[in-house]
This record gives sequence, C-alpha cells and structure tokens, in this order.
Amino acid sequence: MNITLSWDLFVIVFFVVIVAYSFIIGRDNTLKVILGTYVSMIAAEAGGNLFQQYLGGSELFMRILTFAAVGDDQEASILVKVVIFIILVILFAVKGAFEVNTVEDQNAAVRLALSVIYAVMSAGLIISTILVFVSGVSFFTAGGPEAATTAIWDIYNRSQLIRSIVTHSYLWFSIPALAFLIQSLYTPKE
Repeated sequence: MNITLSWDLFVIVFFVVIVAYSFIIGRDNTLKVILGTYVSMIAAEAGGNLFQQYLGGSELFMRILTFAAVGDDQEASILVKVVIFIILVILFAVKGAFEVNTVEDQNAAVRLALSVIYAVMSAGLIISTILVFVSGVSFFTAGGPEAATTAIWDIYNRSQLIRSIVTHSYLWFSIPALAFLIQSLYTPKE
C-alpha cells in the first residue's frame, strides 16, 4: 500500500489526534480547551503583531530570520503567532485557572454525542485557527479567506480540504461558542 504524504493527510491526522485527545481528557476539559483556544487566538494575534511592530526590521531580528530560514517579516510574524497560539492552548489546557463543570444528568447516549460534538469542534477550531494564521489573514482587520497571502496559496489551491476549512473558518470560530451557550442555557443548575 502506497501512502502519499499530503497536506490533506496531515490535517486529517492532526484532526484525529485532537479528537482522540478530547476523548481522553473528557467533555469538561474539552470545553476548557475550546475556551482557552478563543483566548489564545486573540493573544497570539496581538503578540505576533507586537512582535512585527517592535522587532521587525531590527538587525537582531534580521539575523534571527536568516538563522531560522524565515523569508521575511510577514513569515516571521506568522511563525510567532502559530508558536504563541500552540503554547497558550497547551498552557490553558494544562494550567488554566478556570474550570468547566457540566451537569451529568443526561443519559449516556446524550453525553457521548456531546463529547463527540465538542471533540470535533475543538479540532476544527484549532486547525482552522492555525490555517488562518498561516494564510496571513488577521483576526483584527477586515478580510476573509480571499485575503490569504501566498504563504498558504499553493496549499490552498491544491487541497480541497484546506480550502474548505479556510473558506468556512467563520463557522469553525462561531459554532463551538454557540454550542456551549446553548448547552449552558438548557442545562439545569446544580
């Protein structure tokens, strides 16, 4: 059997790993990861922009770019955003100073369904965030997927899966929050 390595395969494997991890940590901690992901998105965007604004163009920065084989300021900003995002998601998941406690009064089938839904939403949110960062599109300025830079353009054109994720990133960003809100509204308080 020949397996061709592709970006689609990478995204699918990454998606499956996040879903599996979500089952390992449970529904409440998956919700904690989702909430931490939202905070991490904003912090990484701001951190990358600050990095580019204050360090972009400096002599030290240019040497670091050359050493890291990063092409220009924009690619460096993207790299910083992705690294900050991943570190913050991990820190929020492991050491976040907040808890999510859902009521366990539903039957096993409903609990399993909610766990699957939140696991898929967590994976979609994390992957779409990374792809939007790599595309060069900012969360703070106007411009949708059509504003993507050449950083992801080649992958975007060759992969229907990545094109779909980036094009529908607004859904991946909004649905987890809405699902959490809906569950909160329909869950009786202890």
